[in-house]
Amino acid sequence: MSTIPLGEDILLARHGANIIKFRQDRKNGRTVAYLRNGQTDTAANLVARVGALTPADSMRGAAERFLNDEATVSRREARTLAKISLGYSIVAGVVFGGLLLVLYHVGGADSLQYLTSYSF
Repeated sequence: MSTIPLGEDILLARHGANIIKFRQDRKNGRTVAYLRNGQTDTAANLVARVGALTPADSMRGAAERFLNDEATVSRREARTLAKISLGYSIVAGVVFGGLLLVLYHVGGADSLQYLTSYSF
C-alpha cells in the first residue's frame, strides 16, 4: 500500500471533482493536476521544515516575554497570584497546626505518636 503524495491532498482540497488526472513531477517534488477546463495546477509534495525550537529556547523566550511584560499573564498578575497562594498556604498551615493541637488535647501524646508511626 503506497502513500498519497502531499501535493495530491492539496490539489484535491483546491479543486475537488474538477481534477481529471494527476502526474508526479519527481524531479521538482511536485504534483501536477490537469483540470476539466484545460488548466493545470501544481502543489509541492514536501512541507518545508522550519527549525524547531528546543525547550530551552522556548523557555528563554517565555521568560523574556514575561520580564518585558509582553506575556499573556502580566508580572502584576503573577505577583498577585503569588500573594494569594502564600496567604492560602499560611492559612492552611495554621488550620493544620490547630488540628494537631486539638488532637493532642483530645487524645493526648499517644494519639500524636500513633499518627506519626502509622505507615502508608
